[in-house]
Amino acid sequence: MMWVSDTNNLILTNNTGEIEHHLTDLSSSYNGSHTVNSESELIYISGDGNIKKLSKDMKTTTTFIEQSEPKKWTPQCVYWSSLTDDLLIGMRCKVSRYNMNGQLTQTIQYDKTGKLEIYCDPNCITENNNEDIVVSDFGAVVGTNSLGEHRFSYTGNPLGSGLDPRGICTDAFSHILVCDVKTKTVHMLNKDGEFLSHLLALREQMDSPYSLSYGVNTNHLYVGSDSHNNNTVHVYKYITEQDEEYEFDVMFASTPEVLTKTIL
Repeated sequence: MMWVSDTNNLILTNNTGEIEHHLTDLSSSYNGSHTVNSESELIYISGDGNIKKLSKDMKTTTTFIEQSEPKKWTPQCVYWSSLTDDLLIGMRCKVSRYNMNGQLTQTIQYDKTGKLEIYCDPNCITENNNEDIVVSDFGAVVGTNSLGEHRFSYTGNPLGSGLDPRGICTDAFSHILVCDVKTKTVHMLNKDGEFLSHLLALREQMDSPYSLSYGVNTNHLYVGSDSHNNNTVHVYKYITEQDEEYEFDVMFASTPEVLTKTIL
């Protein structure tokens, strides 16, 4: 099963593209607006800016974190950590960590000087196997360790050539995979934010990779494509650390902007 969202819709689909569940109470952002926790519950940013939780049986929706300061606290992306069972929330210029009870435990915003902001406008968040927090930000991929200390900012290859990052995830080898709208490829980085290679370059099946998710159990890479009315999730099988093989497509009615794998 896979949760897929676009601007206004959030659906649970099987591998043939059949809809199992459909939600419309979704934030209209183009960011990583949903995630799945360790209990297979859906967590998402609702249209009113709150963080909501949908039960595994999809019968009960509750408010997990309520937005109490709309002008200062605007969630843009979410990610549930399978390593710590914490929820990471990206907001303008910062990332905050909440425990499973919805209590704020950490805020990452500034570098070690306490003056320069690490982030600008977070799009998507993921976490690496070493507990590094990796963010698809405006013009850069930004990595910090679990303490919030800045480790790297990747701005394209060659260095500083420019980057327009969207969906981001990590794989079993601790590689960082990020969709780049500018080059219309997926950039593969090592755990230290250093460029390794381009994936999915000049693929006939898609125009531009926009969102992606890595299936740990299947070694599948699920890639949402912005393909001008050919709205498809492409599924690739990882062969080695740097090779991929096209397997099959799942068709949708609109551009898949966020992908989240779930086991039900």
